[in-house]
Amino acid sequence: MRSLSHPESPFAPHAADGERRVDLTATMAAAFDGIVALDERGAVRAINGEAATLFGYAADDVIGRDFGMLTPESDRSYRDDLRPGAPSVRRRVDGLRKNGSIFPMELGFSEIVCDGKRLFIGLIRDLSQRGRFAQGVHELQANRLDLIENMAAGLAHELKQPLAAIGAYLNFARRHLKEKNLSVEKVAEMLDNADAQVFRASQIMDNLRQFIARGATAKSPQYLNAVIQTACEFTDALAKQHNVKTTIDLAASPDLVVINKVQIQQVVVNLKRNAVEAMQNCERREMRVSTRLVEGNFIRADVADTGPGVPEAIKARLFEQFATTKPHGLGVGLSISRSIIEAHKGKIWAEPNPGGGAVFSFMLPLADS
Repeated sequence: MRSLSHPESPFAPHAADGERRVDLTATMAAAFDGIVALDERGAVRAINGEAATLFGYAADDVIGRDFGMLTPESDRSYRDDLRPGAPSVRRRVDGLRKNGSIFPMELGFSEIVCDGKRLFIGLIRDLSQRGRFAQGVHELQANRLDLIENMAAGLAHELKQPLAAIGAYLNFARRHLKEKNLSVEKVAEMLDNADAQVFRASQIMDNLRQFIARGATAKSPQYLNAVIQTACEFTDALAKQHNVKTTIDLAASPDLVVINKVQIQQVVVNLKRNAVEAMQNCERREMRVSTRLVEGNFIRADVADTGPGVPEAIKARLFEQFATTKPHGLGVGLSISRSIIEAHKGKIWAEPNPGGGAVFSFMLPLADS
């Protein structure tokens, strides 16, 4: 403590009773909270470094002066505690810094006798930090609730894909069962595909449950090419239904990333479905899904289409919530995709396709980086 060697300090070490005084000095200096010692008149006789820093003064600027200089005139309730026999009470009062700013603090005095003199030891705790912490926690909780709300809003949007695929596979299997030349293998394949979509819907729900329960979803090392390949299989039926020719070129190597597999599959399915829908009224319907390595230890995935491209009017807010070019679209697919990619420390964007149409791309860091 800077002030304890001050000549007026009753705690300054000297020959008489020196050992006890040094111990008290060390205790005050080691305290994490601010400590002051006042006489019966309210004058500061000692102040530790934490308290001096809290108020913005040097210790020598405070020693010998009235403690009132450290509180606003409107808040001097602590003076009731500076009388013999007064009970120790912790009060919430305002503190006054050297720069004139006021802050909340907790103040409590305990009475002691030192060298026959009555002193009051005050413990000061800055409550502004606690308030900022509480505000930060409140904001984090609000942000998390907002994100959960957004995820819930997009849940119907995400579940619609596997549920629609399940219906398509079951209808296909039902038609085959009515044919004379029944192909058991083909029906079994359709039922297996429907079962895979049921599992995917379950995973989507499980991801939401994990987020609500723990605030984050599990990530693990995955080969991105395999994850994208599986996601492409989820939308093969939709592409064929709309006569879209799909080319898959997953050439990036290495492709190991640390991701939540289901979430990244959701992004790929979103981008592929958007591409298919964009080309509904186009004569040329071609889609290319590819991966490649880029500088900085990133892997890039592209979904390119030959549709009409992204309208200029919406390009700047394409990934914002509720922004959509579809007549009956919710405008949540791309905003969810952006949230997922950014949560994986990646980036997602759209640009014109040189051959006509649009290219939606995202980058993820490789596991080694």
